[in-house]
Amino acid sequence: MKRGFAFDFISKRKKPTSVNNRSKVVFYTTRPQVMRPSQKRLKRLVWQPKFKPRSLRVVATPLTKVGIGVVLAMLIYVLFGTSLLVLTKFDIQGNHLVEDEEIQKAVFKDGFKPVNALLFMDGRARHQILAIPQIREAHFRKNLINRTLSVVIDEHETTIIWQSNNERFMVNRLGVVYDIAKADSPLIVVEDLKNVPVNLNQKIVATGFIEFVTAVSANLPRKTNLAARRVLIPETTYEIEVVTSDGWKIILDTTRSVETQLNNLVKVLRTTKTPPREYVDLRIDDRVYYK
Repeated sequence: MKRGFAFDFISKRKKPTSVNNRSKVVFYTTRPQVMRPSQKRLKRLVWQPKFKPRSLRVVATPLTKVGIGVVLAMLIYVLFGTSLLVLTKFDIQGNHLVEDEEIQKAVFKDGFKPVNALLFMDGRARHQILAIPQIREAHFRKNLINRTLSVVIDEHETTIIWQSNNERFMVNRLGVVYDIAKADSPLIVVEDLKNVPVNLNQKIVATGFIEFVTAVSANLPRKTNLAARRVLIPETTYEIEVVTSDGWKIILDTTRSVETQLNNLVKVLRTTKTPPREYVDLRIDDRVYYK
């Protein structure tokens, strides 16, 4: 008994105590955990500074806010309430066919008045100027030193004169009629034999037709000793008759190559002993008819 007691004492083994029937046994449970939504748990993970810089607290003072408001008010007054950015002159450059008054009226309907450089809308004024048929492009410049609003105009090149009902009109490269032609104009005349009525600012022919007629007028003297006096349109713009300096006509198809048709004309003029008297028809690819 002594040995057993000593061994138990050294190993600190305790003897099991017998449960008394009269003793009360209390069972403790763990603390219940309340399940929180995921959003609230995510909020706790977001880092929040424990301390705000002192400079931020200083900016937020009422006195500083008043100072910032006063500075902004003064800046707005200087930009829009004074004459610092006001443009008092309107200059037009690069126009030859369009009068200055017409361009100025397109931008300022009631006449030019001093405008603020920040309030002037360049895009809107540019679209108003481009509504004029003979103007191809327009760019605005603002010179605050000279207080000048400048617009640089790029006009369409006048290519042909369109004649219908004994009236002559100037036509640009886009095929738009924009003005009455002068009697002494050196441009090639395209005469509509059907005399279809024409109005200003009206598109009467396609750009391809304009390019075809100008190419014939420029290359005919270079390939032959002939010059184009007039261009006639008997029915549609798919076919033209070029009146040469010798008095006879060249019938061309405007949907085919100018180079090919003029080369066929050169071959005919070189191989025939007698020149044509009435016409040369070049509309067919592999054949040429002349009279």
